[in-house]
Amino acid sequence: MNQQNNTTRRKVIQGAVSTAAAAFTTHIIAAKGTGAGGSTGGGAITGDNPMNVSAPNCPNAIQGQSVPRWVDPLPLPSYLPPMSTGALPSQYTSPVGNVLHGVAPEWANHPADWDGKPTQYYQMNMRPGRQQFLPSSMGLWTDFWGYAGRNADGTFRPASTPGPMFRFRVGQPSVVRVANDLPEEMSVHMHGGHWPAHSDGHPNFLVLPQAARDYYYPNVLPRVNGGNTGAFDVSESTSTMWYHDHAIHLTAQHVARGLSGIAPCFDDLELGLITSGVLPGIRGVSDVGPEYRNPYDIPLVFQDRLFDPNGNVCYDGNDHNGYLGNIALVNAKAYPHLKVERRKYRFRCLVGSNSRIWRFRLSDNSSFLRIAKDTWLFPKPQQTQCWLAGPATRADIVIDFAKYPVGTELYLENILDQPDPRGPGSKLEDENGTTVSGTPAFRHRLIKFIVGARDARYPDATITTNSTLRPHVPIRDNEIVARRHFKFERKNGQWAINGLFYDEALANVTPTLNTAEEWTLENGSGGWWHPIHIHLESHQQVADLRTGRPIPYHDRFKSDTTMLGPNSQIKIRMKFRTFKGPFVFHCHNVEHEDLDMMFQFDPRVTPTPSPQPVQQFFP
Repeated sequence: MNQQNNTTRRKVIQGAVSTAAAAFTTHIIAAKGTGAGGSTGGGAITGDNPMNVSAPNCPNAIQGQSVPRWVDPLPLPSYLPPMSTGALPSQYTSPVGNVLHGVAPEWANHPADWDGKPTQYYQMNMRPGRQQFLPSSMGLWTDFWGYAGRNADGTFRPASTPGPMFRFRVGQPSVVRVANDLPEEMSVHMHGGHWPAHSDGHPNFLVLPQAARDYYYPNVLPRVNGGNTGAFDVSESTSTMWYHDHAIHLTAQHVARGLSGIAPCFDDLELGLITSGVLPGIRGVSDVGPEYRNPYDIPLVFQDRLFDPNGNVCYDGNDHNGYLGNIALVNAKAYPHLKVERRKYRFRCLVGSNSRIWRFRLSDNSSFLRIAKDTWLFPKPQQTQCWLAGPATRADIVIDFAKYPVGTELYLENILDQPDPRGPGSKLEDENGTTVSGTPAFRHRLIKFIVGARDARYPDATITTNSTLRPHVPIRDNEIVARRHFKFERKNGQWAINGLFYDEALANVTPTLNTAEEWTLENGSGGWWHPIHIHLESHQQVADLRTGRPIPYHDRFKSDTTMLGPNSQIKIRMKFRTFKGPFVFHCHNVEHEDLDMMFQFDPRVTPTPSPQPVQQFFP
């Protein structure tokens, strides 16, 4: 598809989106109005600065300071068990692949050792739903689009956001049949995994309305030496993944509507850390599949939204600078509370916002352990007082509540003000540290922890900064076969890479399978921030070319998203193993992605100059 056709299609889709919004009950608002201003509404809340944003599309937006705090308990995503294991579920009305959008070719043609464990089968449908995002005391309900998991008896759960929680096992294949009961085209990206191109959630490999796609997740690791034989690379084993819609030019609106969920994955090493008591969990329960039930391992999905007086989400589909809300949600609930025991808890923290950048800390400024970035555990935990996160980034942290007396109330705060979609107005290196001095100028409390007595039946975790977690294998200089430069910039009011806009027919980069490359990611768009997400495999940050400073510990190992602040130039290394393309990389400010700040890379068996037409397509 050429650039002109791409732009024309986007305009057609934008018109269709407004029609679908009016016909459906998600109430995504596209009409322009007068500004919402910075009114704080219900008066001062101690220790809490309002998130003031300009919202011309929602002139009567509910102001954050008028929203009650800590009314409702933190909701937790419901675990979705497989419908069957080892045999096709009777509720599948056709064999795997016998749906409109088929299944990955790798389903029928893969190495024998991919089938070391029996395949698990799931189904979920994309459907409308209704929840109380705002505190229940306000009496307001919000319509959304979400994911409805299917039970083993064939019944469907109500649609939810976040969607149902998968708990995958490394080495155990899964098939998720995804059906689309919504009026727009969809694509489910399982973010942070190592998947065939057909199953990756490519923006053009869609699930059309009233159709289905079988997503085949082999849950295999890349090989140490590439190819289809030899040892698997346990340093690449996934942990905290998530999924969200990735439909071309519609991702931002679909994420704002509610289409996202979380999907942790476990391997023998990580389960062993629970069994040995290093990581929080109940031995003999939390380390046993397929449920891996663990009351001390809790997902926290952070988002920001604007709401109209009826509780509907406000979103301007014509604004591609970025979407900011003035009310914070945790697991789709505004300002919840969580009762915790006097022990260590693991929190899988995901920024699921469209555009907002956050810096998190505890309200008493105490230290905690960070054990992972994005999908991968660190070699050893990092002691820190804070972490910086943008859209799509994850941080697994361990907080020790044992040091607090019963009855203590503690808050997790965002201390990074961002009134403008450009970013927080500061430098990346100034925000990406591990210490917080004094009282931050901006503090916005997100969730309240209430400390209670510990259940003495279950030992506390023993993790410290000396604990060994996951090995890391750096990509060496002599492995690099190509070096490339990508400049993320604004062009003619749109978002471009190297001066070009996304073209679904073009492979901008054609790496050779079983090789490694070095890429420089440059922010050439002035004061804008860009979180850059690369599909398929992890990448490793190796140099900060703007400052010359060493890469911080928490960015030094494996990432799937690298933050670019104003004028940043970060050098990364990445391997290309197992799967042919095409795959994409893009800015995960999803409004920027939708307005074409996205390229395709297309790993191939034979060395190929780029650009080239894409080698395979799975509509």
